[in-house]
Amino acid sequence: MHFLEIACFNKEAALAAAAAGAHRLELCSHKELGGVSPDLTWVKEVKETVNIPVYLMIRPRGGNFIYTEEELQLMAVYLKEANKLPIDGFVFGCLNTSLSLNQKQNKTLINLAAGKPCTLHKAFDEVIDPFKALEEAIALGFSAILSSGKELNALAGLPLISKLIVKAEGRIEIMPGGNIRSSNLALIKKNCGATWFHSAALLGNETMPDETEIKALLNT
Repeated sequence: MHFLEIACFNKEAALAAAAAGAHRLELCSHKELGGVSPDLTWVKEVKETVNIPVYLMIRPRGGNFIYTEEELQLMAVYLKEANKLPIDGFVFGCLNTSLSLNQKQNKTLINLAAGKPCTLHKAFDEVIDPFKALEEAIALGFSAILSSGKELNALAGLPLISKLIVKAEGRIEIMPGGNIRSSNLALIKKNCGATWFHSAALLGNETMPDETEIKALLNT
């Protein structure tokens, strides 16, 4: 048994992914930027419609994950506003200029999440020392790490993903993500032992998740 989180970049995508059987949604916007904080108006509509957990991306802009204090304040204000909705969890990651986890900034956001689970997103893949960052993420209170194993996609990053899962010893969820499709999921599952997998389920240049592809991912 495995679980599937689908990244959704608009309301229609989220409703389609939920209808197709996704176990959880990660809501964000602007795919071309790698995902940033979505408009809470449509987030609210999604949450009122679906009956599966909804996680929210907290990211004020595209580009790197090194944030100024002003940007952190924008993230904090957005998170507090989002937490007035029945959001189930949050997704974010803040780095230092040395490409290590910015523990102070991450802890600020985790505290504001008020006990809701927080996923450290693919900012993790930019750290210099992933095993040090793994221990720091656990100590900070992250519930999961989304990673492509510091490679362009999860298949290429399998060696590191597998090592992270072993090293984590169940203390934190390691969720592979990065071009995961039904065509490669079986191989990724077999070689890393993960339980949760992250995909946008996009085929070609489509902007909507493919419902047949989601069902294939679920049945792989």
